[in-house]
Amino acid sequence: MSHPADRPVPGGGAALQETPGEKFRRVRATTTSLCTTLAPEDTVVQSMPDASPTKWHLAHTSWFFENFLLARQPGYQPFDEQFSFLFNSYYFTVGQMHARPRRGLLSRPTLAEVMAYREHVDAAMASLLADPDDETAFLAELGLNHEQQHQELILTDIKHVFSCNPLRP
Repeated sequence: MSHPADRPVPGGGAALQETPGEKFRRVRATTTSLCTTLAPEDTVVQSMPDASPTKWHLAHTSWFFENFLLARQPGYQPFDEQFSFLFNSYYFTVGQMHARPRRGLLSRPTLAEVMAYREHVDAAMASLLADPDDETAFLAELGLNHEQQHQELILTDIKHVFSCNPLRP
């Protein structure tokens, strides 16, 4: 009987050989792909206080990278200073935040603005991850793990949103 470690890795093990920049692009693209079939209106609904709108998840994960990696870089310009308040979740040491049960009331920024925010953060992260030091690579990995948690939340939250819709989208 063979040992599980002796079996081939699915996908040829390519994910195990990714650079931090490649992994960043892959994980962020996965998040975006989860939302491709959603209408902009779908992304703003909050079906219960313990859930968050898809648009909020998309912005919050960008906020994480902006706040914990990019803000430390000389010359980095935040996309929008107000986003720090809107998209912080429970990081009380970082600053104040918009109340979780009221995230579904955020009709602004629009989904298009949130996607532009993601592109802004992604471009800055691409530069940062071109040649990261060990601490930057560690924080990027932590941020990607956080993003993957939010991928799960996007799916569970939108499934609940759809279950509440009498049209059953």
